[in-house]
Amino acid sequence: MDTPGRVALVTGGGRGLGRVMAHALLAAGHSVVISSTDAASLAETIEAAGAGPDRARMIVAELGLRGEPERLAQEAESAFGRVDILVNNAGMSVNNIRTDYLRKPYRFWESTREQMERFFQVNTISAMLLAALLAPRMVERGWGRIIANTTSLDTMLRFSLYGGSKAALEAETAVMSSDLTGTGVTANVLVPGGGAGSRMTDMLGIPRDLVLPPEIMAPPIVFLASDGANSFTGRRIIARRWDTKLPPLAAAEAASDPIAWTGYGTQGHQPEVARVPPAPGRS
Repeated sequence: MDTPGRVALVTGGGRGLGRVMAHALLAAGHSVVISSTDAASLAETIEAAGAGPDRARMIVAELGLRGEPERLAQEAESAFGRVDILVNNAGMSVNNIRTDYLRKPYRFWESTREQMERFFQVNTISAMLLAALLAPRMVERGWGRIIANTTSLDTMLRFSLYGGSKAALEAETAVMSSDLTGTGVTANVLVPGGGAGSRMTDMLGIPRDLVLPPEIMAPPIVFLASDGANSFTGRRIIARRWDTKLPPLAAAEAASDPIAWTGYGTQGHQPEVARVPPAPGRS
């Protein structure tokens, strides 16, 4: 039986996939803190959910700036006294470089150092910092969730900056899952499984009827935030493969692959002496 009243922090929660996941978590009985750079869209998300300040709070944060992830983590924990579920959803995409990308794609050699640093700061480093700041207290409580929205594996290899920064986040989330084994805290990836209706696809000029509906993220995020997912870690759920006719755990297993690249290709041979010991306190 699920424990009610857990607290989630959803970054990028003002629009698109973040809004869908925030609403789904609220509907499942959790309290939610949502964050993005835009106060108006955050307020709209909370208003659309019909949630009062006892269930939903908003924090405006610019995760591309030094010190902002730290401030967000602190204020999110202060909002309801803790954060049990971290949804690393905020991110930059190709439309942040060119909204006409589909007609005029940029090449990796065109990227400036400033663009490189900003993409990795927003898409990778800020998410890593939030997890690093919030995970220790999750471990102390013996329960927690870290969930990252990265991107499809093929997209990682097609889009410079966006693909690389999301691949880095996925690799780090795999490390988190390994480090957290036995603590009661899980780390997983949840992706739509292709382009999903959002401001990003709108700005690129892709009609909504040609992309996945953002609502497909709702059932898997509710599962990942539940006690039914206590043993589910180190996986990447592809939301478009979720079968709502199956029990949630069965649906998650059918819709998921190994996180990052752990299930693909030839693994490196490592001598026993090179193996990393379990983290202190792990069972």
